[in-house]
Amino acid sequence: MMDKPEEISSAQLMGPMRVMQPEHEKAGELMAAIRELTNHYNPSGDACITHELVLQELRQFEEDLHEHVYLENHLLFPNVC
Repeated sequence: MMDKPEEISSAQLMGPMRVMQPEHEKAGELMAAIRELTNHYNPSGDACITHELVLQELRQFEEDLHEHVYLENHLLFPNVC
């Protein structure tokens, strides 16, 4: 027989949420710096395929990160409170 999962109160979740929100801001700042350093993920004319691939992957990572942060900040966190 499986045990019933322990219920977690919104008060218990507030601590981790308070930690994650500044982490989200910092991650956004770091990705903005990477975007700036990579000329908005645009390779130079003489870039090799590997360099181009890394820039594509970084662009995709930033897009995924923004979606993740949006979902947590605007859908998950408000429903916990």
